[in-house]
Amino acid sequence: MRVLRLTPFFHHPDVKSWPAEYDSVGGMQIQIWRQAMWLAERGVQQHVMTIGFPGLPHQRDLHTNLCVERTYLRLPELRSELTGLKGLTQSWALATLLAIRSKMRQKPFDLIHLHLDGQIPALLVAYLVPKLLSCPLILTIHCSRLSVYQPMSIWDRMTHKLACYLERKVVKLAATTIALTERTTSVIRPYARRVEIVPDVVDPKQFRHPGESAIQAFRQKYRLKTKNIGFIGRIAKEKGWTHFVAVADRLRHLDLHFLVVGDGPQRHRLEETIAQHQLESQFTITGFIPNDQVATAIAACHVIVMPSEHEEFGGVSIEATAVGVPVAAYAVGGINEILGKISPELLAPAGDINQLVNCINRALSQPQRSPIIEESDDNKNPIEIFAPDAVLPRLKSIYHELVEQSVTKSK
Repeated sequence: MRVLRLTPFFHHPDVKSWPAEYDSVGGMQIQIWRQAMWLAERGVQQHVMTIGFPGLPHQRDLHTNLCVERTYLRLPELRSELTGLKGLTQSWALATLLAIRSKMRQKPFDLIHLHLDGQIPALLVAYLVPKLLSCPLILTIHCSRLSVYQPMSIWDRMTHKLACYLERKVVKLAATTIALTERTTSVIRPYARRVEIVPDVVDPKQFRHPGESAIQAFRQKYRLKTKNIGFIGRIAKEKGWTHFVAVADRLRHLDLHFLVVGDGPQRHRLEETIAQHQLESQFTITGFIPNDQVATAIAACHVIVMPSEHEEFGGVSIEATAVGVPVAAYAVGGINEILGKISPELLAPAGDINQLVNCINRALSQPQRSPIIEESDDNKNPIEIFAPDAVLPRLKSIYHELVEQSVTKSK
């Protein structure tokens, strides 16, 4: 089976730094890489067309069954606080549409799997691909305009109705649409031909307590205190970093340190806001760190805060829970669906900073959690149900079903 995977963002596991202007969209790119690698290891051949960033090879194999190709048109590097560079995803969309026919002639594919990031360029690719190619199309909605997305700028608000229209159209065109949560499934089901839930995956072998020596080494490297409050993710508007600084300001009387793990197009604004509140001595920003260090970064914190404006799934909440660190968050999107079953007392109404501070204080007053929580049947790692081997066989099965249906129709 040969799959053409189209996605503006894809993780490159061997890189130690990532230019913030070539915005990596955090969890989405990690998830697509985990998914693609798992399938490659089980014999599914895939060709990925994605943006990447300068310095990466134009094309390379991450596995014998996984080829990654950088696909975008070079543009003037005009910075954007939303997407890193202006026109970044537009350049990927145009380059992909221009190349896709010849790609299919060179190496025919059995199906196309396209990943939607909530932005119009990827939605347009999803709308046009069925008109250019005849093989089955699968969509994964990593951020649904119809379900969870909140516009982030004036232009975003002006084009939101168009994006919603396109999302309704493309889920109708796709042979199968994959949602990450029950919430989004219920919203898009009236418009889609077929909807399946395949949530994000988290490797329980990676996201476990790393041990005290690893934690101490991490704290020493970044000069952290014992009680650290963590923010893990892109420094971008939708992740709510302004609320994280506001939380720090209200808790400044406590002996706490605030750790930001990640990078993004609004890092300079974050640094300016920290300075305005005179909180420089209480903040550390690591910038981009490799994914294999994230579990240690989480474990170095006493509480993880997720003040996102919108969140399709919120994988950090599962990762932190597995490591044994409580999460205080706004009850938005997938975060509410996940943490509402694990620690509902640590969820605050969206945008309510006072309640979020209360949740953090509640978490700080609790005994340190074990990385294994009790369930009704037996003791389980809470992320076992999100392990690749538990989730992704369903995706592989969907692939086979669609390919078999396509072969039957062509006879």
